[in-house]
Amino acid sequence: MPKSLLIFDIDGTLCDINQPIPNYLLETLQQLSKQHQVVLASGKPFGYIAGLIRQLGLDNCMAIGENGGTIMYSATFPPTDYYQIEVTDEVQKIFFEIKQHYSKKFGQSIWFQPNDVNLTVFPLDIKNIKEIHSFAKQFESESINTYYHRDSVDFTPKGFDKGIAVNILLEKLDVDRENLYVFGDGSNDLPMLLKTDNSYLINAKLEGFEPKESFDGYDDLADFLKVNFLHYS
Repeated sequence: MPKSLLIFDIDGTLCDINQPIPNYLLETLQQLSKQHQVVLASGKPFGYIAGLIRQLGLDNCMAIGENGGTIMYSATFPPTDYYQIEVTDEVQKIFFEIKQHYSKKFGQSIWFQPNDVNLTVFPLDIKNIKEIHSFAKQFESESINTYYHRDSVDFTPKGFDKGIAVNILLEKLDVDRENLYVFGDGSNDLPMLLKTDNSYLINAKLEGFEPKESFDGYDDLADFLKVNFLHYS
């Protein structure tokens, strides 16, 4: 069985938001990471993902952070090697102004994720997520992307996304696209889902996108991974 590159979003793909990965799926991922190259891709910053990787016990797992803005080729501090986009002065100014507007309107009822390249806003009370989303509409522009999540909103510089990060990984690791498998559930996952015919959705539908297969639960995903990627001596 050839070694494959498997890239997984985290929240909504491997677990519910702010919940642990179910044991059956976790055990499968641990076995998977011993036989293939596993990558976790998220809007979260690298420090969060690296800690998660180490606690999960995933061998040689890599991380795509901040919606493709950073790539870390190990989960160590510091990483063995890394890639990070450059954020222009124009975009930094836009992010500063957005943050000021959010702070003025919502005060301490919101939290800004500690990012390196993106701006991410969370409501402290999830009941206020619609208001957080609605307020973000006024900042949509040609210079930034805006991603609306169930628990937050991401503002990212235009010109990069998870799909571009996947391209960088494919070249860096010298992996054929036919051996690339991508798993996700949200609109920010779409750029990487479109990089291969081996794209899968978990607990989700994306308008206008047809995955190779969809899974209705985490156990179904684990069963698929066991059957298709694990071999036993």
